[in-house]
Amino acid sequence: MYEEKLYRTSVQEVDDIEYWKQIKRGERAGLEALYLKYTQELFRLGMSIKSDRSLVKDCIQEVFFKIWEYRNTVKTTDNVKLYLFKCLSNKIHKEVGKEKKRYVFFNLELEDRFYSETEADKDINNVKESKNLALMKSIKALSSRQREVIHLLYYENHSYEDTSIIMGINVQSVYTLAWKAIANLKKSLNIVAWVSLIYLPYFLSI
Repeated sequence: MYEEKLYRTSVQEVDDIEYWKQIKRGERAGLEALYLKYTQELFRLGMSIKSDRSLVKDCIQEVFFKIWEYRNTVKTTDNVKLYLFKCLSNKIHKEVGKEKKRYVFFNLELEDRFYSETEADKDINNVKESKNLALMKSIKALSSRQREVIHLLYYENHSYEDTSIIMGINVQSVYTLAWKAIANLKKSLNIVAWVSLIYLPYFLSI
């Protein structure tokens, strides 16, 4: 299983590097391939940084526009996904400036999940919903950087090293941000709701 995962990752990186080479050669197909492949992941990352769909979409478009505009001078990279994530993170933080960023982590399908429950499961789901809403409220109260580090580490499953590259900070700062974020979540939740944190990766993916 581990070797299979490594193989898939390796193939993905080879494909991405080939797309990158196409862009460097002036072939728009490479740009379109990367856009189609990563736009949804970039959108989720963007929304975890700033809950403004129009802004996030514009920033994603701008990232790819700039890559194409400066294709002759853009640096070569061996991890295209990491490069795209870093570019988008930098772009959004630049756009919002010093504005205090607060997150709203609503998945596009969250409402449908809440209202598609059956009557038999209603009571159980009401309890789960209450815990999820409590967790959601606590996540919303995190700082922008804490929210971003949680998204990158627990949703995207990036390593601490890759997260430090994307966020433009050192690894120790990533550890500190993650620790403070979890500590703040634990502090704001009651003992029962704290159990929900065990399912944080799942919660961020629904």
